[in-house]
Amino acid sequence: MKSIRRWAGMLAATALAAACAAPADVKPMIASGGATPPADPALVRAVCVELVKGGKKTNPLWVSEVDNQSFLKALEASLDNAGLLAKAPDVCRYGVEAHLLGLSQPFVGLDVEVTANVNYRVRAAGVAEPYLLKTQQSTYVTKFTGDKILWASRLKQANEGAARRNIEGFIEALQTRR
Repeated sequence: MKSIRRWAGMLAATALAAACAAPADVKPMIASGGATPPADPALVRAVCVELVKGGKKTNPLWVSEVDNQSFLKALEASLDNAGLLAKAPDVCRYGVEAHLLGLSQPFVGLDVEVTANVNYRVRAAGVAEPYLLKTQQSTYVTKFTGDKILWASRLKQANEGAARRNIEGFIEALQTRR
């Protein structure tokens, strides 16, 4: 009987540990970028990220979240992939502020759908009026499959996908702005 309890306890502890929430990783949030040059050539290698706020740290006993630092790194890498990131602060002519308004996450479910809402503000150096002001909304769904059994890992992947699509939408809006 002791052996059965011990095995049951170990199984429960393993299941609990496997279901712990993990924060979003930077790499899956990075937009691949494209070969499309921006409509405004002044943006090429002239954009820097000045501020990211509104993100949340992940509580391992609750749900996966996207924190400010991870989103900032993903946004910078995505801008770099698109040929927009300034290589040094002294060549930054357009500053970006990103405010993560929130992630709409399900509490449970087989397929996990997350919607990310981020407000972006881009300002040209020395100009008070925003160059671009955009609230970007994006959704990503992680399907329940044999290799994606744990809900916590599907939620993490949906968070990362929603953040990546959000950044892609922002960069597209920035590139097409004249």
